[in-house]
Amino acid sequence: MDERNGHPADELDAVRAVFSRPGPSPEAVAAGRDRLLAEAAAVPTAPPERPGRRPAAGTRTREDAVASGRWPGRRDPAGSRVRRWAPAGRGLAGVAAAAALALAMTLPSDAPIRLAPDQAGTAPATPGSDRPDARQILLAAASATAGEPAGGAYWRTRVVTGQRILSPDRRYVIARRSTRETWLTRQDGRQDRWAGRYLGAGPATPRDEAAWRAAGSPGTWRYPADVTGLGRVTPEALVEAAPGEPRSGPHRVGWRDADGILTKQLTGWKALGTIPDDPARLRAYLVARIARENGAYVGREMEAELRKTCLEIISRLPVSPELRAAAYRILASLPGMTAEGQVTDPLGRTGQALTYQVVEDGRLSDRRLVIDPASGLPLAEETSSAATLAGGQDTQVGSFVAFEAIGWTDEEPMH
Repeated sequence: MDERNGHPADELDAVRAVFSRPGPSPEAVAAGRDRLLAEAAAVPTAPPERPGRRPAAGTRTREDAVASGRWPGRRDPAGSRVRRWAPAGRGLAGVAAAAALALAMTLPSDAPIRLAPDQAGTAPATPGSDRPDARQILLAAASATAGEPAGGAYWRTRVVTGQRILSPDRRYVIARRSTRETWLTRQDGRQDRWAGRYLGAGPATPRDEAAWRAAGSPGTWRYPADVTGLGRVTPEALVEAAPGEPRSGPHRVGWRDADGILTKQLTGWKALGTIPDDPARLRAYLVARIARENGAYVGREMEAELRKTCLEIISRLPVSPELRAAAYRILASLPGMTAEGQVTDPLGRTGQALTYQVVEDGRLSDRRLVIDPASGLPLAEETSSAATLAGGQDTQVGSFVAFEAIGWTDEEPMH
């Protein structure tokens, strides 16, 4: 392999390709800032709570209860090793816009994610364009992530999650948000903790607000048992417009995620340490794991599962920089990802976007991964799919996970 100063030559070329691109013009930055602030300001205020209308205790769903919790909202002390994407200087809109967007009930853009999947490999950039392609972005991320801290007292993640769902009568789109922070430790005498809060819900756009008002401006939405086509919402869920109270407590399930390949079972530090960080051995390990869990996938099915599992490693697991870099290198070798250039994520921050498509429950869904090129860490994962309103109009439903902090820290939880 051609190497320069100990790094693969193609990764160094990819890094140069990403960081040599010209940034957005002042006009583009100003336009983006104005759009984000305008959308944040357009969010309708949740209706006041009326006596006698509050749901009885215990009616909130498990999904809503997990999303609820305490939100500390503090700065890291000097010397903390957690990787943050704080509002100051990172997003287009600066501190004020990021704070408004963090509490907004709408997603930052009404435009659907449009994908152009490539059938022969990671899709190249548009001919004549000077932006990096998907492979270059992923290899650059692999090199950049090597500079992240490799250890600390806690593995901390802080995320904002959001969903766009149809109202139960399918007349408009509702956007809701929650926050969650998790502190995981492998040191004796310390305890895993979590904190979070439900941030509320409301009409997603001015058009949705008009339909919401015409429906009587409801402050709660009760969903039917069959939620097919309504978006990512639990059957028989009760969705409330008003924000919930902060909550916190012991965290007892590690990094378990029932939807994951690795996170479904790798809930112990010893098991996590068995994952190889060499790209070739990691790929063989993941292929064997996927085959054991889900059957002998071949061709594009296996490629789709590999991509999903590599994204688990990158954004969900407390792994070494070397292992995260190996996952990025596997992603760079897989087909189907397209570079969309610099974008704004749901929290108003800028990063490099990669889009692809997946099939879930027989439905085609568009996905977007936004990467911070400076650190190589993910900023956000977004999904979008087509839906139809009761009047026959086309719209979009979907969800996102935005990573406000992800990495190791020596700071103690303050809850």
